Amino acid sequence: MFNQRGFAGTSIAEILAATALEKGGLYNHFSSKEELAAASFEYAWEAVNAYFARTLHGIESGAPRLRAYVDAFERYVKRPVVLGGCPLVNSAIEADDALPFLRARIRAAFAEQRSFVRHQMVRGVEKGHFASDLDVDASTDFTIAALDGAIVLARGMGSRGSLGRVLGALRTWLSTI
Repeated sequence: MFNQRGFAGTSIAEILAATALEKGGLYNHFSSKEELAAASFEYAWEAVNAYFARTLHGIESGAPRLRAYVDAFERYVKRPVVLGGCPLVNSAIEADDALPFLRARIRAAFAEQRSFVRHQMVRGVEKGHFASDLDVDASTDFTIAALDGAIVLARGMGSRGSLGRVLGALRTWLSTI
């Protein structure tokens, strides 16, 4: 519910109705709505990571795995494993001004995503998939900005066409570096 409606848009009454728990039962496990939202984010992020781990298992590191990641990302956006889409993008946008209890975890999730992409860039350089003078950090940040930005653009435009165009341009760029 948090991933679909956001923290502010999800009430405790709705959570209780959806879970068939009493208020005391909910607060027996979570001390606050904030703690429940943080646990919900963790659960959703773990589900997303599990999807990518399954999808990318056995694919050669470097450029092949990075290309497969972009393909898997596109499939994920079209058929998310968590209702509401990408919990990282959703939470990052909402937490920017309003959810200080989630900011550190969101930063950690971005760091995980960045570490994965950066590792593939480094492996791609080492294996000769990418130019030896590639600015790995800039390329990593650009890749993540294109991926996550494509979600925001598609949502904001109300069209998946922009998602396909951005990811197509990213694929072309990856083949040239």
